[in-house]
Amino acid sequence: MENKLQPSQQGTLQTQTPNTTFNLSGDNNTVVAHTDTVNNTYSIMMMNNRVPPIPGSSNTVQTVTLNTDFYNLLVVGNDELNPQYCHCLVRKDRAITESTSKELKATFAALSDEAISVLKTYPTIIATKNHLYGRTDADHYAAYGLITDVKIQDNGIKVYYQILNWIPQQKINELRFELGIEGASALNELNRMHWAVKKINVVQVLREAGIAIFAL
Repeated sequence: MENKLQPSQQGTLQTQTPNTTFNLSGDNNTVVAHTDTVNNTYSIMMMNNRVPPIPGSSNTVQTVTLNTDFYNLLVVGNDELNPQYCHCLVRKDRAITESTSKELKATFAALSDEAISVLKTYPTIIATKNHLYGRTDADHYAAYGLITDVKIQDNGIKVYYQILNWIPQQKINELRFELGIEGASALNELNRMHWAVKKINVVQVLREAGIAIFAL
């Protein structure tokens, strides 16, 4: 694979820390995060520009209160995730219609404005399809981040996302039980393009597995 992504530096989540600024790859991308209490909710301010800003204009600012009790799983079709091309098109019949509990499908599958607002508060794993059955190459990376916008179109559901960290995708395969990823060693959800929602604390699972992600 060309232009191989490199993993982030090893580290652990911290329960208490002053406000911290993280510089992301790409032009003019910054995440500012803080936590006032030790629980599963974090306040995140995101400033995203995927194209050069018009002279004299300011960054677009989006404030998100992150809820780690749930997470989104996006399996997209591109062979590599490009931080400068942070969106994907999900088929309507695969957008929160499979590998998701009945309760969560009933809540989110219609993708109402209220549902989208809630989904944007959940951490997100963005992966591409496994290169092999139930596993993938050592240099294949998925991403940890957030959904920033959702557009319902005639040809599918366009999902915009912000990448915060890179994770070796094989590590996600190995954590398929802990992450609620349906399937077995021969085949699992990372072999199929779709969007699912899980009632699992992905931050805790990844941290306990020693995987460095966006830290507070």
